[in-house]
Parts: sequence; structure tokens; C-alpha cells
Amino acid sequence: MFRLSALSACVRFYAALLGIAVIFLALDAGSCLLRGLFPEGEKRRRLARHWLHCVAGFSVRFLHRMGILDCDLRDLTSLRDETGLVLVANHPSRLDSLILAAALPRMVCVTKASIWERPTLGTTLRTAGYIRHDSLLKLIGPATDRLKEGCQVLLFPEGTRSRADEETGPLQPGFAAIAQRTRSAVQPILIETSSPYLSQGWPFLRRPPLPMRYQFRLAPRFPAPARDEASGRALVETTARVLKQGVTKTPTQNA
Repeated sequence: MFRLSALSACVRFYAALLGIAVIFLALDAGSCLLRGLFPEGEKRRRLARHWLHCVAGFSVRFLHRMGILDCDLRDLTSLRDETGLVLVANHPSRLDSLILAAALPRMVCVTKASIWERPTLGTTLRTAGYIRHDSLLKLIGPATDRLKEGCQVLLFPEGTRSRADEETGPLQPGFAAIAQRTRSAVQPILIETSSPYLSQGWPFLRRPPLPMRYQFRLAPRFPAPARDEASGRALVETTARVLKQGVTKTPTQNA
């Protein structure tokens, strides 16, 4: 019985990966169509974000029905229609941004240059107005523009994914600088999972225990910090404590 269960989980997992590959091809095809139909500007970015939100939502539902993913997104419902927020979250997996895009239609994410420049997914991110992270000075301008457009700007201030069973790492101060510049509130999001899949060092094709369970919780929101060095530093330190203390493990996966 155990062997049959493991075989079933293996088949479902690799079938799901194939399905996600097809879905992402469709995502990029739609983004390329938008680039051909509309000139660069706010309207195209808004349409591309809506397209990305819909496809991400379909992806999450597909993975749920395949028995791969189990997400608790109830806390994020209150954020759907809010504008002008700086979102910060811990980063246990590459799945984080996909799940958040499925839950938050106004979200744009600050992404590594290596991802932003990819010929496949990078096309979608550029079309949707996601922000390339080169340096803090180059980050603040585009982030300010997106917040003025009514978006929510998401940052993973650790700068990289954490490893399974490790605490959150030191936070980079970029989110605080953006909040100070734009007078935006900062909303921490706590991502809890016991799955090691796509954490730092986990291979894409290696099957984890299934289902992968994720819970997204909202920590208390911080008002826009004053525009001085001490306020920015205090915001970074307080947010680091919230992310470190607030993230716990969910129940262990089944198979």
C-alpha cells in the first residue's frame, strides 16, 4: 500500500509539473500578445497584471486539484482591493510569488535581474510592470511609479530564499526606503510552510512530501515611517523581529 501511495504521488507530481509548463507557455503567449496590441504604458501594465493574476490563480487551483498544493489564503482577502501598500514577506520557496500573484490582483513584485531578463517568464514580468532589482537607487523610482498607479509593491527583503528549517535572514533596507519616499504603510506577510520544495538548494525536479501546505498570515501593519535615518532603521529592525518570531511550521506533509 505504501509503495502504491508513493507511486501515485510521484505520478501526480510530475504530471503537475508538465501541466504547469504548459500553463506558463500560455501565460507568456498572452503577454506577448498584449505587447503587440498595446503600447508601453499604464493600461498595458494593468491588463498584463490582470492576465498574470488569472493564470496564477488557475495554476494554484490546478495544483490543488492534483493534490500537490494546499494553500490557506483567507487572511489575504482583505488586501485584494487596497492600494499603495508596501508588502514584505519571508521567502521560503519560489512558489511564494506565484501564490501571492494568485491572491492579490494589484500586486507587483521586486524581482532579481536574472529573473526579470529571462526570455520566457521575464517577458510576462516586464509587461506587468514588475520591478527589476539592480540597486536601491534604481529601485525607488519604479516602485514609486507603481504605487502611484494603485499597485501594491511586494519585496522579499531577505534578498534570497531561505533554506528549509532555517530562520529568516537579515533584511535589506530597500522596503523601508520605498515606504519613506512614498509615505506608504508597510504590511508584513508571514508565509508558513513545512515543505522544503524550491527552498534554497532544493532541485526543481525533486519530489517533496505531498501535499505541500502553505498558510499566509497578516502581521500588524506599520504606518509610513518618518523620513529620517532612525525611523527607517527602526522599521527594518521591527519588521525583522516580526518575520522571525511570527513564522512557524505547518503540519508535516503526508506522502
